Amino acid sequence: MNTDNQNLVWKLCESYFSILESSMISKVSLDQLCYASKIPSQTVEKIVPKNSYDYRIFFLKILISKIDREVLTELKADIVDDDISSNYDKILEGLSLRFEKYFKYKKSFIIMSQNSKQRIEVFLNVFKENYNFSSNLLTLIEEDKNCGIKALKSLALNIVFIRSLEIFLKNENTDIDAVIRHLDKYLSDMQDVGLFIGIIKN
Repeated sequence: MNTDNQNLVWKLCESYFSILESSMISKVSLDQLCYASKIPSQTVEKIVPKNSYDYRIFFLKILISKIDREVLTELKADIVDDDISSNYDKILEGLSLRFEKYFKYKKSFIIMSQNSKQRIEVFLNVFKENYNFSSNLLTLIEEDKNCGIKALKSLALNIVFIRSLEIFLKNENTDIDAVIRHLDKYLSDMQDVGLFIGIIKN
């Protein structure tokens, strides 16, 4: 995808989440997208899927991918000279930073997953993005080249993240302290029951 197309897609993505937040409804029409983004309908139709459900997931994946790139870039800068923090602490920092980025879009995420069925649909459709983030996070922090172990670690981190995401969506507080506490607990519990024994290195 060339730069011009990327810019158009991101402009539509920003417009989509802006509409969600202002309208407080989960369905956004093509006309609303065109009006908010000021992009002609002929152009929009070439970019987005044909129905609103598909482009709901389409834009969610675009947003998550952008957030994940930002998180990994910021974390890399934070830990480049950090020889004190454990890998556990660095992983916790990476997951926490991801939730901090999500916080800006919390209202939209809640609207997109208003009931259990919608939440399951969202979780299933972004599973690949979550797995990729976990894998890239581990690549950044650890040097283990064993693909099988790395896959298990990524799945375990994905479970931790999704459990914490449930708290994030249900918590009505204006900060994310409770989410980070649960995130730390879930990560610690995962380690304690043995899934992370010998995997997360101190």
